[in-house]
Amino acid sequence: MKRLCSMIMALAVLSASAFALNDKVAVWEKIYRDANTDGQRIAIILKIMEFKDREFAPILTQGLDQLVTGGIETGTVMARNDKNLLARLLVRELGDLKSPEAAELVFRVYTDATESILRGEAAVALGKIRATDYAPRLALDLSAINTGPKPAIARDQEIIALGLVQGLNAMRAAEGYEAVFLASLGWYPSSSRVKETAKAATLTMVDDPGESLMAIMTKNPSLDIKTTALETELASNAPADRKADFAKKALKAGIDRVANDPTTRAALIKLRTTATVGLTALKDTSPDAVPLYIEEIKMDKKNDQTLDETLKAYVALGVNGSDAAAEYLAAKLSEYNEYEMSKANTPRDKSLIRQIVASMALTKNPKVRTALEGASVVDYDANIIRLIKDALAQVPTQG
Repeated sequence: MKRLCSMIMALAVLSASAFALNDKVAVWEKIYRDANTDGQRIAIILKIMEFKDREFAPILTQGLDQLVTGGIETGTVMARNDKNLLARLLVRELGDLKSPEAAELVFRVYTDATESILRGEAAVALGKIRATDYAPRLALDLSAINTGPKPAIARDQEIIALGLVQGLNAMRAAEGYEAVFLASLGWYPSSSRVKETAKAATLTMVDDPGESLMAIMTKNPSLDIKTTALETELASNAPADRKADFAKKALKAGIDRVANDPTTRAALIKLRTTATVGLTALKDTSPDAVPLYIEEIKMDKKNDQTLDETLKAYVALGVNGSDAAAEYLAAKLSEYNEYEMSKANTPRDKSLIRQIVASMALTKNPKVRTALEGASVVDYDANIIRLIKDALAQVPTQG
């Protein structure tokens, strides 16, 4: 071994100064072929990896092929350990060199190996190579692991899952998106880094994950998963109009679903509120969103649980600013004006009135002006009267 290391060092200096590129590759190929043990081959591969040169891909592929053909899992414990390490190094470097000609062989390592670290390395390498033909298989395997741990092999599952997430992310294949998304919500412990890696990948592996996320939104019964799908779409690089369309569909789904227990009601409120806040942040002004906000407001139960959602729906109407939004806000304020004349408004009602007036100011729509003028002569408290006057100053008269 000492003699081999000396030869490697001498040839490294020689190859750097006296040989052209192809000669350098030929020299190292000969050194690798002349090695007698996997331990020696490991030392040689580590040196080859320093070059980061794609000209070495054929040597690495041949070396991996010989290793796989000879049987990675055969021999003594020490021999198997050396073979596994050598295979990991070869697979990793072929991935780093993005060698498409090695994809089939690397996939064979992924399917045939039993050692979890090697399988994880192979999955990552397939991703770096962009071997998208294998994305459906990798996604299927990740989905299977996502379903839950098998106690005897849970740690191995975590290692393979991490490699699959990283590989599918590197592939940027839409076929793998759903499996990666569900991995971000899976059973994996924080020590495995699977969930955090998958969560980051959901924002980068495709530019617009809307189609995959909508499939999840439609077919997955979990309201928490639906909400996370919506949050992911809103945080993605998708165009604003696509995000808005997604949010409106999510809001409608949250309105249409019936809640029969407190847990479901709370989850539905979260889904609807997330959609409403998302549309507000996007400054959505589409008239087709207005009926959804109105339905959301009609769901108000006049209690603390629904107050925040109702307030946010009124904010969204103000940002929307369309004629339909303005007309609804005006009608609601006129309704509260009537109640106030008979002192029927509760403290909770007045918090809604304050938001309605603020939202009317946001619309900058002349259609709210008549209702504001009517409110200005109602015996509201000083705080609300001040808000009404400020709103009137911001809303133009009808032309």
